[in-house]
Amino acid sequence: MVFPTNMTAVTSLFTQLGHRRVAQLVMVLLLVYIAYVSASITWSVVPQAQSSKNTSVNGNSKNVNANKANKTIDVAKIQSLNLFGQYNEGAVETPEIEMSNVPETKLNLILSGLVASDEKSIAAAVIENQGKQETYGIGDIIIGTRANLEQVLMDRVIIKQSGRLETLMLDGFDYSQPAKGVANKPAPRKPRPKVGPNSNGSGVVDQRSNKQLTATAKNLRNELSNDPAKIGDYLRISPKRKDGSIIGYTLRPGKKPDFFKQAGLKAGDVAVQMNGFDLIAPAQAMQAMAEMKTARDISLLVDRQGSLTEILISLN
Repeated sequence: MVFPTNMTAVTSLFTQLGHRRVAQLVMVLLLVYIAYVSASITWSVVPQAQSSKNTSVNGNSKNVNANKANKTIDVAKIQSLNLFGQYNEGAVETPEIEMSNVPETKLNLILSGLVASDEKSIAAAVIENQGKQETYGIGDIIIGTRANLEQVLMDRVIIKQSGRLETLMLDGFDYSQPAKGVANKPAPRKPRPKVGPNSNGSGVVDQRSNKQLTATAKNLRNELSNDPAKIGDYLRISPKRKDGSIIGYTLRPGKKPDFFKQAGLKAGDVAVQMNGFDLIAPAQAMQAMAEMKTARDISLLVDRQGSLTEILISLN
């Protein structure tokens, strides 16, 4: 089919085709034209918008970075606000416990001995439960119970059971008496009693020339300085009474009996003095333990079957 070149021919052609066919043809041409125009508009507008958007983002990013570079955070000023309180090293103190508000424990425990100190790392207590004696430091759980050692005083310890504080008295001391705090004042030494001959014919057991014992004693002192609770590995201690009053502390070998035997101690010896301090008086007993850190020698006075025996050990 050949399209005519003049309007008369076109009119004649439209007449031949009919109005319906002409309308359809015009509609198709319009749709094609509209699609072309839409495509042109899309490809001319979208890339430019994306470019403009990217440029805007990059520009904003540069501005943000520039602002960050120009704006430095002063940490010192924030810290000076003390938003969470002011930290002061050494200012944290354990609240003082009102002893009159701490009832005596109902647990079947025996406090056989203690090392009272205001330093928690040094304080320790020898506690017996169901015939078994152990040495505990602050925070340790007492075997066979749910209680832990909270504080060590001169004549008692404070334990915590199920969140409740309770008092365990040193065997032989009265709960009704005021609690004896840790004394920092040096306790006076007692005069050394005269040592008479014992059943072995001598009142003095001098072990200062025993080099092996000296080395063992030095190692033991270092070990106990780090962990006083380990004294129970070497010695079992229990109060010795006469007419209801404590007259000393009975000594027996612990789980590691070598030191006990090397020192010349015998099971059943009753310790009454160490380096001139009365072990029966809590203040002096504490002072004796404190001096062990720097002492050159140990002088332990024991009652052995009614006779006093002095055992001398070198720590140098």
